[in-house]
Amino acid sequence: MNNKLIGFIPINAILMIITIVYFNNQNSSGLANDVIFSCFLICIGTVVYLNSSKISASKWFIILIYITAWILLLLNGPSRIFFGLSRILMSLAPIVLFIFFVHFTNIPRKRLYKKCCVSLWISGFLTLIALLSFNEYLSYCLFIHLLFAIFYCIYLSFKYKSKQRKILSRYQTILNLAMLVSLLPFIITHTFLRKFLSEEVQLYSIYTFVALPIVVGYILINRNELQIGINYRFLAKIALITLGEVAIFIIFCIYVTDLSLIQSLLILFVVSIIYFSSLLIQRHFSTQQLYIVNQTKEKLEKERLEILQRITYDSYLSTLSNLINQFIQKTISLNGTLIIWKENHQSFILEQSGVFEHLSLKKYNQNQLKSTLHTITFGQKQYFSFPLKYKNIVNGWLIIGQKLNKEKFTPEDINKITILADTICEILKTTEILHGNQQRYIQLPSIKYDEYLNITLVQKVEEIRRNFALYLHDDILQSILAVKNMTESLVTPQKDTQQLIITTFQDLNKSIREKMFDIYPSTLSDLGLYQSISIMCEKLKREAVHQPHLKIRLEAEPLLEVDNKLQYTIFRTVKELLQNAIKHAQANEIRISLNMLNNRILIIDVIDDGKGFDIAADLEKNRYTNHIGLLTIKQEINDLQGEFTIKNNMESGTHIQIRIPMKGNE
Repeated sequence: MNNKLIGFIPINAILMIITIVYFNNQNSSGLANDVIFSCFLICIGTVVYLNSSKISASKWFIILIYITAWILLLLNGPSRIFFGLSRILMSLAPIVLFIFFVHFTNIPRKRLYKKCCVSLWISGFLTLIALLSFNEYLSYCLFIHLLFAIFYCIYLSFKYKSKQRKILSRYQTILNLAMLVSLLPFIITHTFLRKFLSEEVQLYSIYTFVALPIVVGYILINRNELQIGINYRFLAKIALITLGEVAIFIIFCIYVTDLSLIQSLLILFVVSIIYFSSLLIQRHFSTQQLYIVNQTKEKLEKERLEILQRITYDSYLSTLSNLINQFIQKTISLNGTLIIWKENHQSFILEQSGVFEHLSLKKYNQNQLKSTLHTITFGQKQYFSFPLKYKNIVNGWLIIGQKLNKEKFTPEDINKITILADTICEILKTTEILHGNQQRYIQLPSIKYDEYLNITLVQKVEEIRRNFALYLHDDILQSILAVKNMTESLVTPQKDTQQLIITTFQDLNKSIREKMFDIYPSTLSDLGLYQSISIMCEKLKREAVHQPHLKIRLEAEPLLEVDNKLQYTIFRTVKELLQNAIKHAQANEIRISLNMLNNRILIIDVIDDGKGFDIAADLEKNRYTNHIGLLTIKQEINDLQGEFTIKNNMESGTHIQIRIPMKGNE
């Protein structure tokens, strides 16, 4: 609720009270029924808006409900000005209905959606012109406009039906039926049956619109996205205090300043607008100032650390290149070696010795360097050039001189140097990646000391996991693969034994890689968060052999971008919640949803349909060990200035929601 604008709710209420009082003084007929129905709609819309986890959809829903309530109210106005305002809202209502439907049913907002929106806006503009003409026959444009909106909703539902989960398609069908039930009676009674029905029946036909908000609430409750956890006692106190203050203000205006009730309410309305506007402006500027201060601190610290790390990195590269050269000389005695490395699309000499001592890339024709093993010409002599490849991308070249004993290179020598080139590239690229990661992790946290200790501990554990995974990858796995390759190249009559050794190495390689994924998934840097979580979901589903019918659904944008420094935290959190649900919930389906809001807040929802639990009761009975994982996650999310919420339903499962603010990659 912290990210929802709730200030407009009391402002709307005050403005509606002013309008009702004014219309009542003008003796508007039929006002009472419309007021009751409008208040009922507003109550439903407000409750859904304040308690729904679907922020974007709930925003459009409350706009649609408020527009409908105001249309009903303004039609009771004493003059054409109010009729004109209601007709403006009528032309907007179908557009808002369509946008709400798309957000609520998670239909992709792509090219087809944009085309439908443009079409509806054009239709809305033409409808507005027709309605403001106050011509009886042109007013039929409103019903055509409404039918357009309903048609587009149904059309998009069928268009994306095959691409969505079965349960979501069912909710789309229910919502489509609700729209038809809500709006078709109004359309039919005012068009085809207009001459056969009384005016009173035609007026009351709009009341069928109540079916839409009721169905929306029903769907949200079934999807565990509407959990009304309200402190009624606190709200009652606030309501009584507010009503008391308003009553004192109105009594003062009427009896002391001789103002009318309408005038008093108008003053209250203006004061409310000024008050809530000042709060919004203050919050905006406070956020901006805080952001600027934090950015400045982080920038200064980043520059300091970058300078320090650049010096360290360059020194490390120099030492590493010398070690590589010594290793090459110990493998094969050569009269010179040259390592050319590419960084940020620019080539530079990392190591040069012997006959290549005085070579300069500025004077050298780099077009000779190819992506395959070949020979190059330097000083009227030819030398072998080995490409340094990492994941099939050329990152540099190893150029070797001739043997010191003047002998020619044998196929065995070429094979050795090829393996050596791959090893060199692996070492250099790993070093470059680690350096890049270090630069991205530079930050200066502005937090409390205990929070700093918690984050430091988590980061230390994460670093140990990452380093151990890199050790397994760079040392153990490479050694295993090297021995496996040498075993494959052996010429031996004992083929069965050779094949057994090779198979053993393959199984060992697979086992270590699976363990590496559990310790620290390297796919986070290679494939991203979405693919890593998807792989993890498939892995946990395979391992849940006691739940063969378990379904795990992942709903997120494949190109979802989160801060690099939070990727592993998010991955580990989702994994912990998923493992808890599999282990304890006895669920048939678990849904994981990741959604990035416009204000760069990541919403993580983990919802299961299993048996719920009462964490408050467990904590009161000191059964902490039952929920130690959840308590740990909550502490870590709090340290990140995030929110952790458990929306528990003992009959329909558990809904855990996490909100984490993104600060941007450094």
